[in-house]
Amino acid sequence: MNDNNKSTDNSRDNDLSALWQAQPVSNVDVDEVKKTFKSQTRKQRLYIMVDCLSLIPMAWMFIDYWNEFPPLVRILNIGLIVFILPLLGYQLWLRRVAAFGSNAQTSNHVQQLKKQFKNNARIAFINKHSAWLAVLIVIAFNTIFTLAKAAEEREYGVVLLVTAVTAGIMAVWYVWAHRRQKQFEKKLTALNDMSDGD
Repeated sequence: MNDNNKSTDNSRDNDLSALWQAQPVSNVDVDEVKKTFKSQTRKQRLYIMVDCLSLIPMAWMFIDYWNEFPPLVRILNIGLIVFILPLLGYQLWLRRVAAFGSNAQTSNHVQQLKKQFKNNARIAFINKHSAWLAVLIVIAFNTIFTLAKAAEEREYGVVLLVTAVTAGIMAVWYVWAHRRQKQFEKKLTALNDMSDGD
């Protein structure tokens, strides 16, 4: 009786072992990781350049039109600069992993790619919430500027058009950034699962 139980247990263990060994194994594709890492490096360097260059039109507008701005608009602009510069600095800091990271070893590729996916998700989160903040800022700016200038009725149409266009663009931006955030979170999870399996 005991011999029958032992042979049944051994048979069951062998079946489980065979089933376990037949499971597909997810290995990290080293070439794919290197390719993705290089692609991220190029993209992040481009994004850093675009982020920095985006300050030029704002700086030009402030310098060229500063005397035309009412005092409340000037205060709003200073507040914007105080808010935007640290935010830009934080985004540049998040981009540094892919833009300037070393890629000497495969283990470094995987770890740095994980960091960059995590950082990209954070950047997308910031971009997503900057969308609705931008709409609020445009509304505040237009309202203050219009009231301070005692605009004629025909100017209200331009203000409303600018606000509506901004709101439309920012709605698309919000959806795009939300999808990118989810995409990078998904990539990070997949990479974690693959590298944990090795």
